[in-house]
Amino acid sequence: MGLVKELGEDDGGVEHGALLARLCDAVAGKDAAAMAEIRAEVLSAMGPDQLVDAVGVSAMFHMMNRVANATGTPLDAIMREAAPKVEEAIGAAGFLSREVTTPEGPA
Repeated sequence: MGLVKELGEDDGGVEHGALLARLCDAVAGKDAAAMAEIRAEVLSAMGPDQLVDAVGVSAMFHMMNRVANATGTPLDAIMREAAPKVEEAIGAAGFLSREVTTPEGPA
């Protein structure tokens, strides 16, 4: 997603890449109206099967992160170094799940 966002409205070499990046943002967000709007755009541009696939991939990604967090999986050295930069870049300090997470794993 970072590359697609850096390129602005360009797809970053991925068919419908910018649209999919917007869908990922909406899935991770809390704005129901924005989610409904992007869902309709993806449905129109890509069809129902691709909408389901895209949302399913996003859901699995979030689920795997939740499982890692819930089991106390600590970050490796590379991610411990990168985590503050990533957290700042995406505003992760404001995420609800961040309230119980430390660099060493869940609090």
